[in-house]
Amino acid sequence: MSRVMRQAVLGLVGGAVLMVGCSDGTPGESAQADVFDRLADSHYIAQGESDFRVYAFKDPHCPACTNLKNAVDNDATPSVEWRWVPVGFLGSGAQADAAAMIEDEKDVDGYDAVQANMRLAQELGVRSVPTVFYRGTDGEVRFFVGGEQQALDALERMAAE
Repeated sequence: MSRVMRQAVLGLVGGAVLMVGCSDGTPGESAQADVFDRLADSHYIAQGESDFRVYAFKDPHCPACTNLKNAVDNDATPSVEWRWVPVGFLGSGAQADAAAMIEDEKDVDGYDAVQANMRLAQELGVRSVPTVFYRGTDGEVRFFVGGEQQALDALERMAAE
């Protein structure tokens, strides 16, 4: 099994495990409190406008990332502001595509921005994409892997509160 395939399988397994969440219905696991401040300084691309913001590490060559982005594009979470953090973990082509995404939205060197996003992902312990970070209604920063409908529904409920 190739390294990329092994990472994809581990990501899918990890996503299933992380989706267990808490008994109150919030998806994922706890993250460090300063994560949101660090993510706010990343080279993200905003989609939507809301006081309820989530950050999602997204690789342009990742099928699960594309599925999540398509769900958001199709109004799965209209009350949520998504902040996509492009990375290129799935090869140099993915890095080039992520850089182009950033350069289309921001006046920065896309390659440097992707490298900074990838370093941040590694520092935060991101092991698979998409990894989504959010601040729950209780103020706790949490994260999950994937974009299952159950998680999107939970984010929308929290955003509507």
